[in-house]
Amino acid sequence: MNDTPSSTDTPLRVLAIAGGTERDRIEDVLSSLSVTVEPSVDAARSRLDTDPPDCLVVRTDRVDDISSLRAETTLPLVAVVHPGSDLSRMAALDAGATDAVPLVDSNLFERLPDRVGIAVAWQRSRDEATGRISEDLKEQALDEAPVGITIADYTLPDRPLVYVNESFESMTGYSEQAALGRNCRYLQGPETDPEKVATLRAAIDAKESASVELLNYRENGETFWNRVDLAPLRGPNGDVTHFVGFQTDITERVRAEEAAERYAERVDEERARLQTLVELIEGLLEDVTSALVRAESRQELEAAVCTRVAATEPFESAWIGDCDLSPAAVVPNEWAGEHASFIESLEIDRDQSDDPTARAANTRTVQSGVTTDTPGHDARYPSRSTLAVPLIHRETLYGVLTVYADTAELDDEVHVVFGTLGRAVGAAIDAFESRRSLISDEVLELEFQVSDATQPLVSLAAATDCQLTYEGAVLHDDDTLSLFVSVTPPAQFDDEPGDIDGIVSVARLPRGDDVGLYEVVLEAGSLAHLVADAGGRLTDLEVTRTGSRFTTIVPDRAAGRELRDDLERVASGVELRAVRDRSSPPRTRREFVANVGDDLTDRQHTALQLAYLGGFFDWPHGVSGDELASAMDVSRATFHQHLRAAERKLVSRFFETAPN
Repeated sequence: MNDTPSSTDTPLRVLAIAGGTERDRIEDVLSSLSVTVEPSVDAARSRLDTDPPDCLVVRTDRVDDISSLRAETTLPLVAVVHPGSDLSRMAALDAGATDAVPLVDSNLFERLPDRVGIAVAWQRSRDEATGRISEDLKEQALDEAPVGITIADYTLPDRPLVYVNESFESMTGYSEQAALGRNCRYLQGPETDPEKVATLRAAIDAKESASVELLNYRENGETFWNRVDLAPLRGPNGDVTHFVGFQTDITERVRAEEAAERYAERVDEERARLQTLVELIEGLLEDVTSALVRAESRQELEAAVCTRVAATEPFESAWIGDCDLSPAAVVPNEWAGEHASFIESLEIDRDQSDDPTARAANTRTVQSGVTTDTPGHDARYPSRSTLAVPLIHRETLYGVLTVYADTAELDDEVHVVFGTLGRAVGAAIDAFESRRSLISDEVLELEFQVSDATQPLVSLAAATDCQLTYEGAVLHDDDTLSLFVSVTPPAQFDDEPGDIDGIVSVARLPRGDDVGLYEVVLEAGSLAHLVADAGGRLTDLEVTRTGSRFTTIVPDRAAGRELRDDLERVASGVELRAVRDRSSPPRTRREFVANVGDDLTDRQHTALQLAYLGGFFDWPHGVSGDELASAMDVSRATFHQHLRAAERKLVSRFFETAPN
C-alpha cells in the first residue's frame, strides 16, 4: 500500500469507515474536509491501495478492526468510539489508533475535524519535530523541571550525585556545589524512617526502580516530606551506569492527610463518646420515667430523679429547686450525690445571669456552664460543668434540676435528652399537685412583701407616720371592702380622705382599750380584693409608710400563681417571701362544729347548749340566767362566765375561718 499522504493545499482527504445512521453523522461533521465513506473495513482496503487518503476515520466497536488496519498502513487513524460499546477509548489507542473521539452529543464529537487535522499534522511533522530535540534542550528541560531531579553515578564508590537541577536546590536548600559528589543520604535525619531508606537501598542494589515517601531535612534543618522515585539508567552494553531520581515536595499533602487522619480519629472518638453518653442518658431517661410512675409524692419523685441522675456517669450530683411561686431565688428541695454540703447551703438569685440555674428558670430552656479559673466560679461550681434543666408542664415552671458533671461542656444531644426529661418530670409534678389539691386537707400560706409607696393603705400610713395592723375584713355587695385595722400609735384620720385614691372612707370604731381601731373602706381593685378574687383570705397584714407585708391562705399553687401574677400587674416591688403548707380550716358544718367543740370545756359547752335550747338568745328571753344557773347547779355569775367564754370562742372561730 502507498502510505504517503497528500501534500497539496487542498482540504484534507479523509477515508471514513462507517455504516447505518452513524455514517450520516460522521459525513456531516466532516463536511469541511474531503470525505469518502465506505461501509466496512474490507471495502476501504482497495481504496487505500489505489487512492490513499491523508487520514482514516474508523467508526467501530471491534478492536480487531483497528489493529488490522494499523498493521497494513502508517496513515493517521482516528477511531470514533461509542461510550456504551465494549471498545473503550484507551483500548482503541492501545490497538494503534492515533486518536479516539467519543460519539456523543457534544463538542467532543463536533471537534472531529480538528482532531483529524492534528493527527495529520503530527504525522507530517513528527520526524522534523523529534529531530529538533537536542542534548542542550534535554538538559534545559531537566534544569527547569518543576520537580527535583538528581543523577547518581552507579559506577563510583558510594554512588555520589553527579547532577542536580535547580528545583532540587530550591527544595533542599543545598547548592549544586554542596550537593555534588555526595550520596543523597545527607537529606536524611533523626526522624527519617529507616525501613523506607532500606527499601531504596535494596532497589539500588538490585538495579531496580523504587518509589518511597521520606521525611527529609533541608539545609537549614527544616523537615519536609519528599516523594523519591528512582530508576536505573543503562549504558550501551546494558549495564546500569547511573540512577535518576525525581524528588517531589509533598509536605502539604502529607500534612493534610495527617490532619485528616487526626480529625477522623477525633471524630471517631467523639462519636464513640457521644454514643456511650447517649446510651447512658437514654437509660437514665427510662429509669427516671419508671421512677415517675412509682413515686407516691412530689418529694419522693424529686428524690428519685436526683438519685438516678447522680448515679449516671459523667454526672456527680444533682438537686431540684422549687421555683414554682418564688420569683426571687431557687433553693434546693432534694439532692443526691457528691457535694451535699455545698448544695444544702445554696440559694440561687434569679437575677444572677451568669448562673445556669437562674438562666434556666428565667428562659425556661436547658442551660449549661463551664467552671472557669475565677475564684467566684470555683466556689460556686464544684465540678467542671453544670447543666440546669427547667421542670415545665404546659406554661407552669415547677422548678429546676441542676446537675454537676466532671467533664467538659455537655453537648447539644445531652441538652435535648435532658430537655425531654425536664418536661416529663414537670408533667409528673403537675399531676401530683393536681391530685393533692383534690384530696388533700392542706392549703398554701403565702407571705408577700410589696414595696410600693403609691398603694392606698401605704399612703394612709404615711399620712400620720403610723403602722396599720390587720384585724379583719368584710366584702360588700357593691364590691367595696371594709378592712378593719388597728393603728399604732393611735392616729386621727379624716372620715373622708378624698386625697387618697382607692380609699372611700375611714372611720374610728369603739374599742375597750387604748388601741385605735378603724374601718377603712377600699374601692374595688385593691390588694385585698385580689386576695379574695384568688379564693384566698388574709390572715395577717402590716402597713407602714414604705410598703406592706401580708400573709394569705390560698387553696393551692394554681391560686397562688394567679394571685402573684395579679399583684405584679397592679403593684411594683412585689416579692414572695415565703411559701408554707398549712392544714386547711373546717369547710363543712360538721367540721366547724367539731373544731369549735374541741375548744370548749364541758361547762362552756353545757352553758351554751342550755342557753340555745332554752331560748335565752330570743327576745324576750325564753328563760332567765338564774334558771339556767340553777339547772347547772352553779351561781348566776358563774353561769354567765361560762356562757361568755363559750360565745367568745364561737365568734372567734367564726371570724378565723370565714372567708374575707
